[in-house]
Amino acid sequence: MLRTFKRSAALLAILAAAGTVSAADLQIYGRIDAGLIYHNYGGDSEKSDTFTMDSGTNTATRVGIQGSESLTDNTKVIFRLESRFTSDTGAFNAYSGKTNRLFGGQSTLGVVNKEFGEITMGRVAGISSSTGPYDLQAYMDPFGGGTNGTGNAPVKSSRHDNMITYRSPVLGGFQATVQYSLKSDSNDEGDEAKSDVNRFFDAGLHYAAGNLHVAAVYERLEWGKETQLDNGASEDRQVVTVGGSYRFEPVTVFLQSQYFRGLNAVDGFSSANLSETNNKRDGQIEGYGLYAGAEFWFGPSSWKWMAYWRDYELERETGASHDGNTFGIANKFVYRPSKTVEFYVGGGYSQWDRLAAKAGAVETLTDSDLNGYFGMTKYF
Repeated sequence: MLRTFKRSAALLAILAAAGTVSAADLQIYGRIDAGLIYHNYGGDSEKSDTFTMDSGTNTATRVGIQGSESLTDNTKVIFRLESRFTSDTGAFNAYSGKTNRLFGGQSTLGVVNKEFGEITMGRVAGISSSTGPYDLQAYMDPFGGGTNGTGNAPVKSSRHDNMITYRSPVLGGFQATVQYSLKSDSNDEGDEAKSDVNRFFDAGLHYAAGNLHVAAVYERLEWGKETQLDNGASEDRQVVTVGGSYRFEPVTVFLQSQYFRGLNAVDGFSSANLSETNNKRDGQIEGYGLYAGAEFWFGPSSWKWMAYWRDYELERETGASHDGNTFGIANKFVYRPSKTVEFYVGGGYSQWDRLAAKAGAVETLTDSDLNGYFGMTKYF
């Protein structure tokens, strides 16, 4: 508790100091989201139905500081520090099961040049993560990369520590981004840039022409020798994503496809809960996904929906294989009475396969979730 108090006091002190700096150089930003959500679990699920107040039902609650200093007319130094927390409890978000990150949302420092592009270093989200300044999911999914309910999202990357990011200038409508993490999670044991730890790489290309957006992303996670024993897969994690959107007044259409291999889990599907694995994952999961949706505009307000479908196979080191699939559909109406306030109501249904050990054999079960929610978001 003392450590949490110190982190909170440090954050408040930083924000207070930020208020004394010229607004042209520094900006305090954030958003607070609070909603009520009901989950009705069915199929083979052993979960009980829930009705809870959640933070992040519409978008993740956060507060941050970003700023820059011009060195020349073409070059400036930039930084961004972002802390994420839950509005229902005020607690810091947990990453890797721990709440020890003051700026877990993002912590980067870099240089931008109008002719050569941008390079940053620090903790930041991947190109296909549905969050952060380099994300491309917003061009392929009306929810920005998924919404509430297991399965109602594409296969995504996450935030990574020790990340080097380069983003090019826009040339002929094209912009490229490349990232590499020397050590994906600093809480893991092992040294940076060594094979003992997880290392992450991705590359993305975005093309924009009027109302058309097209994006392609390749990402690879090299499982570390230490973490692979319990949580990794027998092959490196690879995901290829291609998609885009086009705005026909007054509707925007979204399409996305994915191929993945080397995953340790997809939704609730993995080998971790099989008795012979002793809660350790073995083998790797390969598959593909197809997603389609739209966002209908009513002035500043909108109604969005998206359907998600995945088919996958677990190839185990024993030679056995198990098939599974996931299907989900979700929708949400967002009413925007101003530029900084959103009221929303939505819901969705999804079902996904999982593996279980029964009478010495492996059984495929199917769980489902029917959910509904409403709430509000304030941006600042």
